[in-house]
Amino acid sequence: MSIFTFRPVFGRVLAGVVAVLCLAGCIGLVLANDLENLVRTVPLLLFFAAVAGALFWQPHIVIEQHGITVVNVFRTFFVPWPHVQRIDTRYTLTLFTAERRIPVWAAPSPGIRGAIAIERSDVTNLGDSAYGAGRSVRPGDSVTTASGQVAFVLRQRWEQLRDAGHLDGTAIDPDALRVTTHRVTIAVLAGLLAASILGLVL
Repeated sequence: MSIFTFRPVFGRVLAGVVAVLCLAGCIGLVLANDLENLVRTVPLLLFFAAVAGALFWQPHIVIEQHGITVVNVFRTFFVPWPHVQRIDTRYTLTLFTAERRIPVWAAPSPGIRGAIAIERSDVTNLGDSAYGAGRSVRPGDSVTTASGQVAFVLRQRWEQLRDAGHLDGTAIDPDALRVTTHRVTIAVLAGLLAASILGLVL
């Protein structure tokens, strides 16, 4: 059962804009009856649209009762709650387990400008696991940022399970942390890139 799903709106809008521009380019060549450039350019336009989809449309995170599903560009991770050791937002929201670190592409931390705009009220009442020594906190933990919004929900659920004793003494099955490679995405991008290069050099 899903508790929270995060898909960045800006990323999806950007992917849509790129796809529309690429489609418009194809239509323009067709209307101009420029078949030579159409054949040479279509693979490149499709490659740009596919890259935008993979980078900005596909990534998302689903927080569930029994674990977390992180969908990145080339891989999807399912992380059971007992595997989670730490949640960090230094560069992007990242889940740390004993086996690996899992960045969440859908929830990047803010840049310098975004960090400057953060106010004290944005980093209060985040949950005890968000704070470091001296109650220090990262800009990426601010609830006004993508990383902070998702981190807040993650930590809230993780702390509930911890405080209820559901994470203490739980046997961790290494096979429960599942990694799925997006072979279709990789194949499509590689094929379109190869076709684009051939179209440009021939």
